[in-house]
Amino acid sequence: MLKQQLQFPLYHQTIHEALPDPDLAQHFLDRFPTPRALHNITAEEEEELTEYDQQAFKPLLAAVGTALIDEFAGEEQEMVVAMCTDVHNKIIATKRLFIGGTSECSTYPNQVFRFAIKTGAHGVILAHNHPSGSPAPSTADMIFIKRMEEAGKLIGIALIDALVVGRRDYYSWREARQEEEETDW
Repeated sequence: MLKQQLQFPLYHQTIHEALPDPDLAQHFLDRFPTPRALHNITAEEEEELTEYDQQAFKPLLAAVGTALIDEFAGEEQEMVVAMCTDVHNKIIATKRLFIGGTSECSTYPNQVFRFAIKTGAHGVILAHNHPSGSPAPSTADMIFIKRMEEAGKLIGIALIDALVVGRRDYYSWREARQEEEETDW
């Protein structure tokens, strides 16, 4: 373990920062001591981690959100980025598909799914920014997300998540749905 920690110090530091619970971070690093081990995670291992701690992947998703906030920082136009994933939800391709005005960006499902099909994607994560700085999704955003989810079901490419990125925070459609399901109990 010490050998891997010395070989991959940034990887270990990132895991400890993303998973502040030391026991959870250690459990994770015991299972995935190197970046390659994490890259080769199986669906069963991913499910086991989720069962170990349902909250385990939220900090990692937050890291993705933070990276998107940095990417969109200072943009004065709305932009839509599609991230295609494989069957293990690993991002295999990313592309900025649309650029709009200061308050809207026309996005077309056929263009998103054309890109996804070309990359052989199993799923798609969509992200767009709000130059106003607020990550709150608009009514039009929510209608579009639902439309994308339905279109994805028809062609067999799952909408993994839809993110709205603000100046300092982001909104995750998937996280919001999970929170709604938890409060419905």
